[in-house]
Amino acid sequence: MNHSLALGDGVATGLLVVLAVIVVVGLVAVAAAVYVIVRYRPPIRGTAALIGSLVYLLSPVDAVPEAVLGPAGLLDDLTIVIAAVLYVRRLLAERDEAASLPPPPFSAREALGASRRLARRRGLPRG
Repeated sequence: MNHSLALGDGVATGLLVVLAVIVVVGLVAVAAAVYVIVRYRPPIRGTAALIGSLVYLLSPVDAVPEAVLGPAGLLDDLTIVIAAVLYVRRLLAERDEAASLPPPPFSAREALGASRRLARRRGLPRG
């Protein structure tokens, strides 16, 4: 029995499993990003952060390579994705908060114009 052939088959199977996991994780990440972009319509900088984090996640070029450090090499990918998600979450919260505020008061120019119109109606001298 040739043991090197059996070892080669196990390595090939392992690589296929790893590749399948990477593809599934990539598809789930892309689907989640598309869902957030379509459903919540974040500002353009939030969309750019999501797309940028996906590109980094799926890119073979890493700051901390998985090939050298194994699972610890995924920490940079995880950090980038978490940072992008928190950033978009903050942008959406700020937008929701701004939408719930009452309309802003008159600007100084509008207030001056209103006071002048009121003065004219009352016959008061301009000031």
